Amino acid sequence: MTEQPQEQLPEGQAAAYAAMVEQSRNTATVAPYAISDDLRPTIDELDLWENVAELRDQGYTVIKDVAPPELFDQLREVIHTLAEESAMKGKGASMLLGRDPVVDQVATLPKVLAIAEASIGQGMRASQFVGSILHKGDGHLNLHADANWLPAPFPEHNCVLTFCMPCEGMTDEGGTTRVVPGSNSLRRHITQEEMENSEHVPIEVEKGSVAVWDGAVWHSGGIRTIPGTRTVLHATYQRMYVQPIDDYTYLLEDEEYVKNASEELLGLIGADLFYGTATLDHGVDLQKFFSSTIKAKK
Repeated sequence: MTEQPQEQLPEGQAAAYAAMVEQSRNTATVAPYAISDDLRPTIDELDLWENVAELRDQGYTVIKDVAPPELFDQLREVIHTLAEESAMKGKGASMLLGRDPVVDQVATLPKVLAIAEASIGQGMRASQFVGSILHKGDGHLNLHADANWLPAPFPEHNCVLTFCMPCEGMTDEGGTTRVVPGSNSLRRHITQEEMENSEHVPIEVEKGSVAVWDGAVWHSGGIRTIPGTRTVLHATYQRMYVQPIDDYTYLLEDEEYVKNASEELLGLIGADLFYGTATLDHGVDLQKFFSSTIKAKK
């Protein structure tokens, strides 16, 4: 950020501001998939070290026992209800964050946020929350990387992370996502030849668990070959400085929503970030700016 005139702060705030500036200058950047001292106790407590390693080395992992199966029953009901009201004619629904408390709860589950921070750092943003419903015969999407709007080579620090949260669990015949393990290390888009010849494996997930992959790994949608439905919340999170796909900042204008939202949820929406804080009357909110610079390094 360029220099801007510093506004006069009350004496009590000035000391806190000075301390934040000093912390920003002295905070070292955490290497890709290295775990910050802030996050390490959480990874220990939730026993997620194996997931961190798999996500780093293979580009994807399955996180076990993220929430009780009953919560996924509730999520399924929400997705099906909103899908019936959408233009997708029962196939899915978009912009789900903030539309039902169950979605907000799932978005901020401890294991989800811990793995997200391990991959895309503190100050992450909610990027896209979409529900999809597959019936028999539905599915398939060509191999691709979710960071497909970023130029290659992709940054060493992962920028995009997608959680696939299946309400009924996911199996190969049920239309689960398929992935090319280790393709994330290439940090580039897939070629047409690779799209036709790469070997990919199904990600099978039990109900109550979730799959997650980074923005560089090549993956595709599966085809459902059995009766019933595959109901999934696709929850995408992005590193702080990457433009989100969906803009959820409108939720910050809803005083009642903000009053009842958790600190974690408000963080995902961007309440703590400095983007857009300058007005005709004052410059960028410098406290939010320096707070953001600290989070960006972790």
